[in-house]
Amino acid sequence: MLHNSSRNLLFVLLTALLMLSGCMNEDAQPQVGQNVTGRIVLSTAEIEGYTDAGITRSVQTLSDYTGYTFTLTGTSGIDGHVVNQTINLAGGPVEVEAGTYTLTVSNESAIQTGKGFPTYSGTSDEFALHVLETEVISIAMGKPSNSRVTVDSTSTFSTYYTDVCLTLSGGGRTIAIGKAGDYDEAYFPAGTTLTYTLTAHARRNKHLTDICTTSSTLPVTLVAGKHYTLSLTLDPESLTPGEIIPLISGSHTGEFD
Repeated sequence: MLHNSSRNLLFVLLTALLMLSGCMNEDAQPQVGQNVTGRIVLSTAEIEGYTDAGITRSVQTLSDYTGYTFTLTGTSGIDGHVVNQTINLAGGPVEVEAGTYTLTVSNESAIQTGKGFPTYSGTSDEFALHVLETEVISIAMGKPSNSRVTVDSTSTFSTYYTDVCLTLSGGGRTIAIGKAGDYDEAYFPAGTTLTYTLTAHARRNKHLTDICTTSSTLPVTLVAGKHYTLSLTLDPESLTPGEIIPLISGSHTGEFD
């Protein structure tokens, strides 16, 4: 009897050990329904902005990223599959599967209306996201990926003409800038070659044709991150009534390195 009891006790102990070993092996592998995600939070980031004074850096908040596209790419840490998905970090933290990733943010796909706006893009360093952990991601966005265009008149031009309006066409959009235009600036994609129509009214007692109008193609293809100031000028020594006023590409003030 004692021998049978000892054998039964040994059986129970072995069974318990096998069950414990099974539980440990199960813990080593994610099971259906088990949490295998971590959280991504976008930290504040700095971008370079267009100003007449030069480069400025502004700290962005999450609300500033409304309209931006966030793309997560990398490899799942659970089963090794490739991840390429769009997530919305403008609303706060997002849960994604643990893995090794980079995060790209861009507003380049946003539709440009009116005078447009600067477009930016940037990609984070590679980072590892672990289960149940929160990773704070920082993305540095440098110079804009499009170009800013403004118009300026030399003092000589302003002596003879006023109410300047420069109608720019390029990249599928037409924008009127200048004192008589709809806007004081416009943004166009890099690589755009602009065409223009210039109108300006002659000042009183200058003995010029009332309205100066000319059209041409600018000898400049826009480069990313540059601020182009288009300067209106004329030579008073050779000025004749109704003379076509040339448009000259400016000195690219505000150029980003």
